Amino acid sequence: MAFILALLALAATSLAKDVYFNKHPVLWENADILIWTPDAQSPVDPRELCLSLKRNNSGAGEPKCRLFGEWERDSVAMHYARWLQKNMDPALDEEYLHIRHPALMAKVQSLEDNIVLYLAESGDNINVAIFDETSTNPKVAGSIAKKTDKVALADKIASTFFSGKTKRRLSKEERQKLQDEPDDLYQEVPKFRAWAGVAFGYSQAHIPLTPYTWYKSHVESEVRNYRITKDSVSLWNFIDDSDPLLNAYLGGIWYGFIGLELQYRFAKHRVKTDDDDPVYDELDHWDFYQHEIGLNALFSRTYNIKSWLDISLLLILGFQYSFFVEDIALNDDVKEPSRAYKVRIRFEEAYKGGVIGGAAQFIFKKHYGLGIRTGISTRGRDMYVDPTPEAAAAPTIIGGSTIDWFVGLGLEYHWSL
Repeated sequence: MAFILALLALAATSLAKDVYFNKHPVLWENADILIWTPDAQSPVDPRELCLSLKRNNSGAGEPKCRLFGEWERDSVAMHYARWLQKNMDPALDEEYLHIRHPALMAKVQSLEDNIVLYLAESGDNINVAIFDETSTNPKVAGSIAKKTDKVALADKIASTFFSGKTKRRLSKEERQKLQDEPDDLYQEVPKFRAWAGVAFGYSQAHIPLTPYTWYKSHVESEVRNYRITKDSVSLWNFIDDSDPLLNAYLGGIWYGFIGLELQYRFAKHRVKTDDDDPVYDELDHWDFYQHEIGLNALFSRTYNIKSWLDISLLLILGFQYSFFVEDIALNDDVKEPSRAYKVRIRFEEAYKGGVIGGAAQFIFKKHYGLGIRTGISTRGRDMYVDPTPEAAAAPTIIGGSTIDWFVGLGLEYHWSL
């Protein structure tokens, strides 16, 4: 058994040395094989090569083999052929053997479904390369030992470089139709692409990569006697900043570049009451429901990764209005609330603010999306007004500047018009 494994390993190593790289060109049934060589005489007989192809590959059909005299009489082609003869090496990838002259590149691209078989003597070996219309790099490269037996040499070339599965050769009409069709990664940018989504996420006052000391006085503040805090600049002095959020949105992009999005955000925040303050003994719960409605401007770039996957990156710039709805209740046994309860803190009816952020949409099969978005959201009121005689009596503006960072993961449905 060990002896058999050793033989198999030796055979695999030998084959690996024969073929330097193989980018799997299409092997056509009933192919036209054009033999191209810089040598004075072709190392292989075209007739024997065709017979070997039929013997070694049952799908070869009736191949036709001939010397490629057109290229052998072309000075540009022969200059490259001699350069390839000297520079082909097992350590080199196909891009290092790239055809650079525009005239020869054009000849390769006009081969249609013909296969060019390059053969060149190099010491005791014969360098082999295969070209087709799909690339100006060799599709296959390798070498085989030189043989005086023309039949054995043709069999070796056929078994080493033409052993793959063949495809039916296309008619001229079929080839033209295939050229007119877009490839798998091509997609015409639709005039308008729309989506609807629901995301679940999280928000907090602390913006990542910034010092916590910027937010410490706000997030660690507590409310005493229903209204007393360190300051009232931020709503986070009164309510929890770190809470889950729900985000629903409807948006669209024109021509894959610019768009708009309508969004709604919801979160529930608990008031940070001081547990040591006996005034709250009467309190059952005290929360605020956050409702936000906003309109975002979008700037997009879409990448076609696979035929079934597109990735769209979004820059989000928007404005929003925030509403905080109070939910408060006393214990069932409390008949009359305290005076502090009656004069408790009141938020503004509405806050206006902005949003800046980014998003990535992973779109599967053009319709089903997974969205990731993050950014910074602001809300507040104008705290600075012209002084008036009644300014001292004016109530303090609550939440004049409230900022949070958010992140969310959403499920989306996409469609195009």
